[in-house]
Amino acid sequence: RINSHQPTGITIPAILAEAKVAVTPMNGFTRYAGTMEIAGINHTIRPERVAAIAKAVEAYYPTVTVPESDQKEAACGLRPVSPDGRPYIGKSQKCKNLTIATGHAMMGWSMAPATGKLVAELLSEKPLSLLLHAFHPDRKF
Repeated sequence: RINSHQPTGITIPAILAEAKVAVTPMNGFTRYAGTMEIAGINHTIRPERVAAIAKAVEAYYPTVTVPESDQKEAACGLRPVSPDGRPYIGKSQKCKNLTIATGHAMMGWSMAPATGKLVAELLSEKPLSLLLHAFHPDRKF
């Protein structure tokens, strides 16, 4: 991801679908993010991927420039994901006092409210808003 502190005029979050880049105006900066590498635990930042994100942003927003200085400060984050792409939500049979909610990949922030509601329902033993068998932490692949 690239955090740019340059004024952009961007006020609405966007997904540049063809380029696979997300644009998120934040409080005081704009975040550009994209690409996902399935490679295990890896904090390597590949400059060609950073350049591709910057190039896409500049192509979609002709008045925006992503400075080299911002590109050099690019960061990465790990995205835990299950083999089938669905998150793990629920209680494992292996440990009765553990509730699991992980593996949302790049959708963690987007899915957090629904996952939080489900976890709250599980912990308070209320009826679930959604059946969780597809997300069971002990499911087999």
